[in-house]
Amino acid sequence: MTVEVVAPAEFQIIGSLNTRHGTIIDSEVRDDEFTVTAEVALNDTFGYSNQLRDSTQGKGEFSMEYKNHQPVLPDMQKELEEAYRKTLPSAKK
Repeated sequence: MTVEVVAPAEFQIIGSLNTRHGTIIDSEVRDDEFTVTAEVALNDTFGYSNQLRDSTQGKGEFSMEYKNHQPVLPDMQKELEEAYRKTLPSAKK
Protein backbone atom coordinates (compact mmCIF):
# COMPACT_ATOMS: atom_id res chain seq x y z
CA MET A 1 0.00 0.00 0.00
CA THR A 2 1.11 3.53 -0.64
CA VAL A 3 0.51 5.48 2.55
CA GLU A 4 0.55 9.26 2.83
CA VAL A 5 0.68 10.73 6.33
CA VAL A 6 0.14 14.42 7.05
CA ALA A 7 0.74 15.82 10.52
CA PRO A 8 2.11 18.91 12.23
CA ALA A 9 5.89 19.04 11.91
CA GLU A 10 6.42 18.76 15.67
CA PHE A 11 5.39 15.08 15.74
CA GLN A 12 7.55 12.07 14.86
CA ILE A 13 5.85 10.19 12.03
CA ILE A 14 8.74 8.40 10.34
CA GLY A 15 9.50 6.29 13.41
CA SER A 16 5.97 4.92 13.51
CA LEU A 17 6.18 3.94 9.83
CA ASN A 18 9.56 2.29 10.36
CA THR A 19 8.19 0.14 13.18
CA ARG A 20 5.60 -1.10 10.69
CA HIS A 21 8.30 -2.09 8.17
CA GLY A 22 7.47 0.91 5.98
CA THR A 23 9.77 2.14 3.25
CA ILE A 24 9.90 5.93 3.10
CA ILE A 25 9.48 7.14 -0.49
CA ASP A 26 9.24 10.90 0.00
CA SER A 27 8.91 13.52 2.70
CA GLU A 28 8.08 17.19 2.53
CA VAL A 29 7.78 20.05 5.01
CA ARG A 30 5.37 22.89 4.25
CA ASP A 31 4.76 25.64 6.78
CA ASP A 32 3.97 23.74 10.00
CA GLU A 33 2.96 20.55 8.18
CA PHE A 34 5.00 17.41 7.52
CA THR A 35 3.97 14.98 4.77
CA VAL A 36 5.47 11.51 4.40
CA THR A 37 4.82 9.06 1.59
CA ALA A 38 5.74 5.45 2.28
CA GLU A 39 5.08 1.91 1.14
CA VAL A 40 3.71 -0.32 3.89
CA ALA A 41 2.26 -3.82 3.67
CA LEU A 42 -1.49 -3.85 4.31
CA ASN A 43 -1.03 -6.37 7.12
CA ASP A 44 1.27 -3.90 8.91
CA THR A 45 -1.22 -1.01 8.72
CA PHE A 46 -3.84 -2.51 11.04
CA GLY A 47 -4.15 -0.29 14.10
CA TYR A 48 -2.13 2.51 12.54
CA SER A 49 -4.97 5.03 12.75
CA ASN A 50 -5.05 4.62 16.54
CA GLN A 51 -1.28 4.87 16.81
CA LEU A 52 -1.22 7.99 14.63
CA ARG A 53 -4.02 9.61 16.59
CA ASP A 54 -2.23 8.89 19.88
CA SER A 55 1.18 10.07 18.70
CA THR A 56 -0.12 13.29 17.08
CA GLN A 57 -2.75 14.22 19.67
CA GLY A 58 -5.43 13.63 17.04
CA LYS A 59 -3.91 16.10 14.57
CA GLY A 60 -2.45 13.62 12.07
CA GLU A 61 -4.24 11.96 9.19
CA PHE A 62 -3.34 9.37 6.61
CA SER A 63 -4.60 7.84 3.40
CA MET A 64 -3.83 4.51 1.77
CA GLU A 65 -3.86 3.47 -1.85
CA TYR A 66 -3.40 -0.02 -3.25
CA LYS A 67 -0.10 -0.41 -5.06
CA ASN A 68 0.61 -4.10 -5.76
CA HIS A 69 0.91 -7.56 -4.29
CA GLN A 70 4.26 -8.55 -2.85
CA PRO A 71 5.51 -11.82 -1.37
CA VAL A 72 5.31 -12.07 2.40
CA LEU A 73 8.49 -11.95 4.46
CA PRO A 74 10.12 -15.39 4.95
CA ASP A 75 9.40 -15.58 8.69
CA MET A 76 5.73 -14.70 8.13
CA GLN A 77 5.51 -17.28 5.33
CA LYS A 78 6.83 -19.95 7.68
CA GLU A 79 4.23 -19.03 10.33
CA LEU A 80 1.43 -19.15 7.76
CA GLU A 81 2.59 -22.53 6.45
CA GLU A 82 2.72 -24.00 9.95
CA ALA A 83 -0.75 -22.68 10.78
CA TYR A 84 -2.11 -24.12 7.55
CA ARG A 85 -0.51 -27.53 8.14
CA LYS A 86 -2.26 -27.73 11.51
CA THR A 87 -5.62 -27.42 9.74
CA LEU A 88 -4.97 -30.36 7.41
CA PRO A 89 -6.77 -33.65 8.21
CA SER A 90 -3.49 -35.58 8.57
CA ALA A 91 -2.37 -33.16 11.29
CA LYS A 92 -5.48 -33.85 13.36
CA LYS A 93 -4.72 -37.55 13.88
